[in-house]
Amino acid sequence: MRAVNLIPAESRGRSTRGPSSGMQVPTYVLLGFLAAAVALVTVYVLTNNTISSRTAQLTNLKTQVSQEQAEAARLGEFTKFSQLAQSRIETVRAIASARFDWNGALSDLSKVVPANTTLESLNGTIVPGASASGSGGSGSGSLRGDLSGPAFELTGCTANQDDVARLMSQLRLINGVTRVTFSNSQVSTSPAGSTSTGTSGTSTQTCASKAATFDLVVFFQPVANAGTNGVASLGAASATTTTSSTGGSQ
Repeated sequence: MRAVNLIPAESRGRSTRGPSSGMQVPTYVLLGFLAAAVALVTVYVLTNNTISSRTAQLTNLKTQVSQEQAEAARLGEFTKFSQLAQSRIETVRAIASARFDWNGALSDLSKVVPANTTLESLNGTIVPGASASGSGGSGSGSLRGDLSGPAFELTGCTANQDDVARLMSQLRLINGVTRVTFSNSQVSTSPAGSTSTGTSGTSTQTCASKAATFDLVVFFQPVANAGTNGVASLGAASATTTTSSTGGSQ
């Protein structure tokens, strides 16, 4: 049998060609749109993940900063304490550097004063103008201002003028002494065995008749930062001592 085409002749061309080419969308365009959409979604997701990760890191860093600041504030108290301790150490050093060794000087004095020498008064001052409460003045006050260092002002007597010179030589042996000067040395006219009454109401033996009396000033090396009203005035350390005799060997 022969096949018979029942489709009208005017419709045969359209049915074989399919839909009109003007209404068709190419497949590669659809694939492109899908790829772009997938790429945008991927970028969006990755961006959100990155933002979330960075936000978490920022939160952690803020927490660490707060903890470190709290720790620094706690340790700051130790820093202040260390600074305070250092400041006090420097203060003690400054006071120590401005201190004169009165104990050592008096000990050396007792060792060099001859046994036949009597000290009627001893006044120790750190600088000219400084004085101890209740101390008596001596005749050598004008010489005291010659040097600014610590000094002993001595008044007393010994057997003769040669012994006064020997005493001055002995005083130069005291550690730290820079100069020994005298303002007066003369033969005493007081009767032998006479007494005098001190400020405490007690009687003490004065120099014998014909003895050589003296007013001496023993100067020491200056002390740093010493002042009459400063931490190194040492008014309480200065003293005037009245004795009947000072024992010691040459």
